[in-house]
Amino acid sequence: MKIINGLDIKSYTFPCIVEEKEQGVLRVFESDNVPFTVKRVFSVVNAQGGSKRGQHAHKKCNQLISCLSGEINLICDDGKHQIEILLSPESEAILVPFGVWAEQDYLKDNSVIIVFCDQPYDEGDYIRDYQEFLNWKKDQK
Repeated sequence: MKIINGLDIKSYTFPCIVEEKEQGVLRVFESDNVPFTVKRVFSVVNAQGGSKRGQHAHKKCNQLISCLSGEINLICDDGKHQIEILLSPESEAILVPFGVWAEQDYLKDNSVIIVFCDQPYDEGDYIRDYQEFLNWKKDQK
C-alpha cells in the first residue's frame, strides 16, 4: 500500500500475471489483501472510450477500484486537491475513501472496472452534485 499525492488515496498491489498475449492477464483478488470487509462488488463492463462515469462521492462507503480491461483515467478530488491516476489491467488497485469525489474517464473501448465496497448499496450515501459535495465537506470540519 502507498499513499498518493497527500490525498487520502492509497494504492494496493494485487498479483497480476501477464500470460502469453492470447491468454490475457490474470488478476487475483484475495480477501486478505483487501483493506476492508467486502460488503458489495460491482463492475462496469464494455464502457466505450470517451464515456465518463462516477461523478459522485460517498458519505460512508470506501471503494477499491481496479481496471480489468482497457484504460481508465481515475480523477479523485477531496475538495482542495485533485489527482488523476491512469488505471490499466497491470496497474495497482486504488482505494477511494468516503468523502472523496471520484470520476472515471474511459479512454479505450470495452474498458472494464471492478469495484469492492465496504458498505451495501444505499442511495442516501451518494453525493451526486459537486457543489453539494463541497458544502458537505465544509460541514464535516
